[in-house]
Amino acid sequence: MRLHRIDYLWISAQALLFIVYLLPVDLGIKALNFPQWPTLMIMLLGAAECLWALIQLGKFLSPFPKPKENAPLITGGIFGLVRHPIYSGIFLFAAAWAFYSANLYRLLIALAILLFFYNKSRYEEQNLKAYFSDYAAYAERVGRFFPKLKSFGTKP
Repeated sequence: MRLHRIDYLWISAQALLFIVYLLPVDLGIKALNFPQWPTLMIMLLGAAECLWALIQLGKFLSPFPKPKENAPLITGGIFGLVRHPIYSGIFLFAAAWAFYSANLYRLLIALAILLFFYNKSRYEEQNLKAYFSDYAAYAERVGRFFPKLKSFGTKP
């Protein structure tokens, strides 16, 4: 798919959010007092989720919200659990790091990252639906950032 100015804007905004997250800002509020081992586990989960997705995408990985030419629709592995595992992995890592470091500023930016990824994924999914005829059915079965929970009493 051909890239447009909006695609470069998405990437630029994402880079800016990551930079803002890494700024050494402390709001002076230490109300985020959580045990550190669970947050470390969530950080590892987020990192593993990203790594698994990166390995699965391989040469078809792109920072742009459009599929590469001749890319297949990957629906197995981590993509069988969530449609955007890199986005959810980054969010899990960023939110857990905010709790680990007891930094309210980073937590607020992590929430902004989640909101940003939600909007970017909406745009990305328009492109994926245009490129892959079976993407809409895949999106019905698989959660955007987190696995869909099956309703009790419903048949598969």
